[in-house]
Amino acid sequence: MFDRLNHITTELQTFISSLEVDCVDAAGARELVEIAERVRRAGDSLRTVAVGQVERTNAWKGEGAKSISEWLSNETDCAHYEAQSVVLLADQLQHLPVTTAALLSGDLSGTQAVEVARGVIVAPNTETQLLNLAQHATVRDLRDASSRVVAAATDEAERHRQVHKSRYLKSWTDLDGSF
Repeated sequence: MFDRLNHITTELQTFISSLEVDCVDAAGARELVEIAERVRRAGDSLRTVAVGQVERTNAWKGEGAKSISEWLSNETDCAHYEAQSVVLLADQLQHLPVTTAALLSGDLSGTQAVEVARGVIVAPNTETQLLNLAQHATVRDLRDASSRVVAAATDEAERHRQVHKSRYLKSWTDLDGSF
């Protein structure tokens, strides 16, 4: 499995690095974007489910990281907030086999999967509805629908506690000493 996946990845990287995009016409450029999106979705979905397995097996421990999010951020050179999002999604997908299948098949992007999972975790009966919406709506529309699902499933007092709990202030000093 790993040999085949490594071979495919190497072939893809070699092909991409030899591509002369400047020689592609407008229609070809659009097609390249569509193909690149399919490749990105495949890579993102594989990374997400693999992170879930890394977390379940504690394979990230012993690497000097304080959390799996920190480990993923260090391992993949991604921003910490992105790593947190991937880890949260990987955890949620354990309980959402239909959403996981849609992500792995490329029907959902990682961003769409985050929004679907956010709604489905609090209201499991909305999975089909949110997955169908993801097929034809923008991410913004999907995010709004997911927010409505979460709001409908959360009582007002709990929502107030969550908003209060999620408040924070960040401060830092730039390299030049300014705040």
